[in-house]
Amino acid sequence: MTQSNRESRSASETTKSSPTGMTTMKRRLKWIGIVSLIPLLFLIAIVGFIGYRESIASSELKVRLDEMRRAGEPFDDESMAKYFEKTSHKEGTAAWTEILTLGRAANSISDKLPVVGVGSLPPDLRPGSEWPDAPRVAEFLFEMRPLIQRIYKADDLPKPVWMPIQFNGFTTLLEEIQESRVLARILNLDAMHALYHKDGDLALQDIHAIRCVAQAFDWDICLVTKMVSVAIHGLHRDTINRSLNMDVWNDEQLIVLSNHVNHPYETSKAWRASLAGELGMAYPILSDLRKLGNADEFGFNPLLGLPLMPSTKLTVLRAYEDWQHCADAGDSRIEELAKSSQARFSTDRSLSLSNVFIGMTMPAISSYAEMFDRFETNRRLTYSSLAVKRYQVKNHRWPKSLSELADVGLVSNDWTTTNRQSFGFEVKGEMAYVWTYGTLDKEVVPIERPKPDPQDADGYLGNLVSVR
Repeated sequence: MTQSNRESRSASETTKSSPTGMTTMKRRLKWIGIVSLIPLLFLIAIVGFIGYRESIASSELKVRLDEMRRAGEPFDDESMAKYFEKTSHKEGTAAWTEILTLGRAANSISDKLPVVGVGSLPPDLRPGSEWPDAPRVAEFLFEMRPLIQRIYKADDLPKPVWMPIQFNGFTTLLEEIQESRVLARILNLDAMHALYHKDGDLALQDIHAIRCVAQAFDWDICLVTKMVSVAIHGLHRDTINRSLNMDVWNDEQLIVLSNHVNHPYETSKAWRASLAGELGMAYPILSDLRKLGNADEFGFNPLLGLPLMPSTKLTVLRAYEDWQHCADAGDSRIEELAKSSQARFSTDRSLSLSNVFIGMTMPAISSYAEMFDRFETNRRLTYSSLAVKRYQVKNHRWPKSLSELADVGLVSNDWTTTNRQSFGFEVKGEMAYVWTYGTLDKEVVPIERPKPDPQDADGYLGNLVSVR
């Protein structure tokens, strides 16, 4: 075969094979195109699903916010201000502002004193005992007398009091609620000084004034304000407990003090209201992360100014509603339901933004519920301890057991913890002792009377009342 024939044949074969090669190439390009479209279609499906989900969430969120707006529940700074105004009274604002101003001056002259400063009360303070600080305390209280008199007068004003707070999410300043603790401590010290000098009338006035401060600043605007209020109520009861070691009260005064603590705190109402306020503080952050104040700590700095998705906002809103519903079964089950709610949210360990926001409050929920539970147990402890003294005044002997307190009008719930354990009780000589569980173990009331820590300069145990 000549060279020209071979070239002619080769050209002929190439011509015959070209359509087949082109078809194969087209098929390959077609499949490559189809395969490359799959991720795009998948992405479009995801975007479509998210868009649909966010549309549903946005509609539900709008309905829920409209319901909150009609009910007067807070969800932003403006509604938070209205909520606070609705739940407080402006009539006493000027008087309490002046009182707080006078209270600030006490900080500069009270650092070394007991109660109001770093000093401690004697472990067994009572009339006739040694109290080296007594002269300095008397001098301080003389300077505080104008302040104390103003607090006495403020008891006639409606409570709680409104203050001009500028709401700004979690960065809202709450100076007044913190300063109210100073007022309560001054009154506590005045009561202790009066009891030391057997002035029961003045001490009773101070104890009543401590309760007045607690009620004046019993704000339901967030968890912090409620915890401070509970702490002041706790100081009120501690003052009564300490006074029972002094043997200064007559029967009429004991009845007055009993009326201070004979009714349970409205825990369910306080729980719902304070969590509603907490949501009012938290929700604005979901629209503007700059309101968080310390966004860098939570890793939000790159997200500042970006709106969060409706589903994130709705999830956070549902979490707060779930916590509020812990009060639906009554005071006795709040702690149990709060722990269950916290456990449910704790099982979701995803790093979604909603979980980050929920996680800011969630760790405090069960502790917050436990605070109320312990608060009620301590109220009962004070009430039953007063009843022990009333029984002794009436019958000229100590009761043989707490069940004998029925003679002065108590029922079994009054001398038991919230989990239905009877308080500890012991009579030794001229003293009677009533106690409940300690701070570390709230499941069991100890059989033996608790002893104070020798290293504690004060020597006071909050779970033990010594009645003289």
